[in-house]
Amino acid sequence: MKRMIKTLFPIRNIATPYMYSHVVEALFHAGLHEEAIQLMKAYWGKMIELGADTFWEAFDPDQPSYSPYGSPIISSYCHAWSCTPVYLLETYVLKNKK
Repeated sequence: MKRMIKTLFPIRNIATPYMYSHVVEALFHAGLHEEAIQLMKAYWGKMIELGADTFWEAFDPDQPSYSPYGSPIISSYCHAWSCTPVYLLETYVLKNKK
């Protein structure tokens, strides 16, 4: 995982929170908690910086208006699979502090 971070970060060409959540969870499993939290802050935090108050179905930090459908007006801006930070924080951060 450390080699992957050096080689592939920042992540490019993945534009869904669903896929990012798998990367974050892999980091947690590898014991790289700080890196996992940093990736969550960088990716989902960028949505928040852009004014999101819910998490979007698709998001490319390098192309904020990206849509897998060819038009951002068709994309979902409150999407269930995008809220995985709640699960990840509960599972890997909060449970470790109890």
